[in-house]
Amino acid sequence: MTDKFDFSSLIAGHVPAGSARGAGVRPKYDFGVGFPDPDSFPMEGLHEALGRALKDKGRDLVLYPDPQGHPEMREFVAQKLLRERNMSVRPEQVLITGGSGPAIALFVQLLTNPGDVLLTEDYTYRGTLDIMQNLRARVVGVATDDVGMVPEALEETIKDLARFKTKPKMVYTIPTFQNPIGTDMTRERRQAILAVAHKYGVPIYEDDAYEDLRFTGERKPAIHSYDDSDSVLYSATFSKILGPGMRVGFLVAPMEVMPKINAMYWGRPTSEFAVLAALYYLRDHLDDHVDEVSAILENRRDAMIDAIREDMGATVTTSRPDGGLYLWVGLPQGTDLVPGLDLARKEGVSVLPGSNFSPSGEGRNYMRLCFGYETPEKIREGIDVLTAALVESGALSRD
Repeated sequence: MTDKFDFSSLIAGHVPAGSARGAGVRPKYDFGVGFPDPDSFPMEGLHEALGRALKDKGRDLVLYPDPQGHPEMREFVAQKLLRERNMSVRPEQVLITGGSGPAIALFVQLLTNPGDVLLTEDYTYRGTLDIMQNLRARVVGVATDDVGMVPEALEETIKDLARFKTKPKMVYTIPTFQNPIGTDMTRERRQAILAVAHKYGVPIYEDDAYEDLRFTGERKPAIHSYDDSDSVLYSATFSKILGPGMRVGFLVAPMEVMPKINAMYWGRPTSEFAVLAALYYLRDHLDDHVDEVSAILENRRDAMIDAIREDMGATVTTSRPDGGLYLWVGLPQGTDLVPGLDLARKEGVSVLPGSNFSPSGEGRNYMRLCFGYETPEKIREGIDVLTAALVESGALSRD
């Protein structure tokens, strides 16, 4: 019998260690991942939309798709951004991607060499952190307050790096319903962050994945809309209003860098089935569907906040975001939630510790909970189980 071939000595040095990942067993109470409500997934509407799309465009599916994505979808995205985000972009500046992940990877790979410094909020999206760290970047967190990244802290961080003759390659920010904290930058804060970036010649990557999920409050223009220097890269997704399984997102970049991005993305266009179904459905139902999803999520946010307050007491702080999918929950400094969250996981409750989102590994006294997927009844049950695990671990007291 021939020995199995050993690839270990041949794997390229830049490939991360990774892990074997399968479907596994879903948790009984899933507060860990940013899934929307499954009952809001518009199966009938998408089925009807895809049927119309195939009648109109089906013959084109024997051809390779446009490398930048279906032209009509790119036009739809450009119109949506003008209407909702005050962004004036050409369809040629839009690339349709398989959700947010590929867009983030493209932008980070575009600008990052090993050892480069990248700036984020002091807690940021774990997927972005993984991409940055896999490219061996040095990720530095910038202090935030109740409306997001602090401009003065951003400037001080850039000046501190300059003392060591280091200039950051980018500022990555999630200005609207930040993941994991949930902050929503004011207009003034967005302009101030952009002004600091302009002053020091650092580009901004604006991740706008959650803007559609607004329950209350004023919709603010994108940071991109204030920029007159082509220094802001932008991405968003339809995954949060339709479902991650659709895998339809997009990025927007200056025309001068689009050839580089297209070259990096060559051969990986998003499925035309998914794009056409999303396009035909969203052209007719976008606003009504967003209103429906937002109403469901607002109800679940309130149910989770109420359950946490009732079960966990006054020592626990809880965010109350105006949109998005996440609560940021904290216990006093010095508390270690991780053992309790490990116990909760064994009891079927999935929650992520704050340290997962920190470039420096801080935040063991915080946790991020997603309220999008479970019903209010299951949220109540799951918080009961989570609380019991935190009490058993010593992180919480029943007194």
